[in-house]
Amino acid sequence: MWNRRFICLWGGQTLANLGDVFYIVAFISAIYSVTASVMYTALVPVVILTAQSLGGLTAPLLFQRLTLPQMLVLSQAVKTILLATAAVVVPMAPEAGKVIVWVLFALGWAIAFMDGWANPARNALVPRLVTGTKLMRANGLLATSDQTVFFAGWAAGGLLVATFGDGVVLWGTVLAYTVATTAMLGVSQRMDIEKSEPVQAKTDHAKMDWRAGWMLIRDTPLVRSVVAMDVLIGLSSAVWIAAIMLPFVKDELGRGEEWWGYLNASYMLGSIAGGALLLANTQRLRHHLPRWIVIGTIGSGLVTLCFGSSTNPLLALFFSFALGPMYQMQMISKQTLLQQATAVDRLPYVLSAKGTIDSLVFGISALIMGAVAEWLGTRTVYFLSAGILGVAVLFAWQLRQHSPMKVEKTEG
Repeated sequence: MWNRRFICLWGGQTLANLGDVFYIVAFISAIYSVTASVMYTALVPVVILTAQSLGGLTAPLLFQRLTLPQMLVLSQAVKTILLATAAVVVPMAPEAGKVIVWVLFALGWAIAFMDGWANPARNALVPRLVTGTKLMRANGLLATSDQTVFFAGWAAGGLLVATFGDGVVLWGTVLAYTVATTAMLGVSQRMDIEKSEPVQAKTDHAKMDWRAGWMLIRDTPLVRSVVAMDVLIGLSSAVWIAAIMLPFVKDELGRGEEWWGYLNASYMLGSIAGGALLLANTQRLRHHLPRWIVIGTIGSGLVTLCFGSSTNPLLALFFSFALGPMYQMQMISKQTLLQQATAVDRLPYVLSAKGTIDSLVFGISALIMGAVAEWLGTRTVYFLSAGILGVAVLFAWQLRQHSPMKVEKTEG
């Protein structure tokens, strides 16, 4: 697994993810300092989610013309230029006022749009860089790194912005992006000729276009089951956003806002611990991926139910931690199964379509769960989330008939 191409991919994407967290923190801080409005700062994640969805929708158009490493280089280089522009304009905020706010929204939208290209490219590239027996370990390492960076980034980002200011943090992020772009060049330069062909090169006969991923999801039973399962998991997931957790902490647990931070930190630590545990046991787990998907989904539902039922803050903290390993178990196993069940030349199309679906479903979930919480109370939405995960178990159970060692690659 530890070949130079994978090290470049892992290191570069880890730096890029850290930069993503830092620039969002800096953007939120800069926008709030100009507007003093929570509404404007709340728009930042909405803009980012929308842009990523549209980026994922258009990614197949580039898969036909560029290699996966070239897509990563292009997206990361463009993000670096856009962020350098943001670092230049942020110091102008006191004089320019709200004009800078809309400039930052536009730049944030464009940066997130590039992520819509990069995310499916990264995940589709992994099976090309590591052998089949080490694929789950690679996925586990990437997932654990993502969670670690997310946890550390949000914790350190606010401190860095408060200490050094938005502009300094943005320039530091530009440096991280520059190194990440260089690492992506390392992946691109080391890809052999066969693996460096454009994604479409081997599948011209199939007339692949932007609809290809959607059709592959529709026509491949295993992939369709995984995507249907993720739709249900996505619908259940918005109960963990701040808009729902904060009222739960205050109204149901009777604690202050700091406990929301404790619960988030506990979940992140649980995710890191779960990822590390999976990394240590990949040789045993990889032979029974559907089984672990079922166990992880059942565990997520039960933990969510227990969390929603808890009245003791310490118990809620424990259940928040316990959710991390359960979620990592089903997520990493599911990602590995999907990669094994889809031909490498078609995987980018499937992942780009799936990424668009995931983003849209999460947005819908936030609206539905927010409305239910307003109507029936925050405790109810956790029971609803657990029930949706119970339905997802039915789709997970269908995957048990597929063995990762026997799954056939998707045919043209």
